[in-house]
Amino acid sequence: MSKLFVMAKVSILSHHTQQAVELLKTLAEDSERESGCLSYQILPSREEDNTFITLEVWESAKSEQQHWDMAHLKNTLGKLQPLLAEAPRIEKYSDALKNK
Repeated sequence: MSKLFVMAKVSILSHHTQQAVELLKTLAEDSERESGCLSYQILPSREEDNTFITLEVWESAKSEQQHWDMAHLKNTLGKLQPLLAEAPRIEKYSDALKNK
């Protein structure tokens, strides 16, 4: 089974950066407690102010899909939504080539 790697780019309204950072940190901590989450990091951009990415590693696509049903994620996304400058950009990758 292939691992799933997820990158989400999040741009925050400048006057809400600190609040958003706290929400993102909590999201990472809560997500890493999920059984299928291998890693969940929040990284600030060095080139774009108020921009962050999440780098996530999941045991499988199924594990990541279950993540979307978690109450903590839905709660955090609800609080984060009004702080965003634009819709997040989410990209998903697999390690399928590793197994070939």
